[in-house]
Amino acid sequence: MEKKRIAFNAGALPLGIRSLFQGADVYDSSCSELARTLFVDGPKRCYVKIGTKSALESEAIMGSFLHRHRLSPEPFAYETDDDHDYLVTEAIDGEDGTDPAFLEQPAKLAFAFGEHLRMLHTLPLEGCPYPNRTNELLVEHRSSKIYSPATDPVVMHGDYCLPNIILIEFAFRAFIDVGHGGVGDRHYDLTWGLWSLQHNLKSDAFGDHFLNGYGRTYFDDFNLRYFRNLIR
Repeated sequence: MEKKRIAFNAGALPLGIRSLFQGADVYDSSCSELARTLFVDGPKRCYVKIGTKSALESEAIMGSFLHRHRLSPEPFAYETDDDHDYLVTEAIDGEDGTDPAFLEQPAKLAFAFGEHLRMLHTLPLEGCPYPNRTNELLVEHRSSKIYSPATDPVVMHGDYCLPNIILIEFAFRAFIDVGHGGVGDRHYDLTWGLWSLQHNLKSDAFGDHFLNGYGRTYFDDFNLRYFRNLIR
């Protein structure tokens, strides 16, 4: 996760969040045009994400659920004003899956990427928000194709890609950017995991490592092909 030190005026932020910037070094670590992400290296090390109004609510809710299972950073605060959402989460040790140290060992990375997704998919569904997430995401993708609901729904990430998992020496630390998560079809996450490996590694040679790490008995080849075609 790249971090660029910046001068930042926190005067326009909500008062409770503004105080986090006092005496802190601030780094821009944004990786999306949809939100700005700041790493605040101060007395309380944290990330502050700034998005359009209502854009970060689901991430705060899903992040709280996953944090209770020790799978995501703790959301410290979520605030909104007339124009923006603000989400503050704890800063945890580790690097995301696109760190060069991981990309230099692509087979090992892909296998671990699959293992960690399987761990997420074993969570109990009880208490998980957003019970119809797959259909909601397909609407966002403007897919006009027919989707049949999963017969074995799981807790899904919803945007499973290498930048959205934090690792230390390939061991799992946390899932981040979980605002598209909820209860849904495992093959949706598997499809985007395969896409991310091809995109970030510039090769389609490591998909089998990913699926082997996940466990081939836990998914259906037909359903995986179906989803890869569905969200194309």
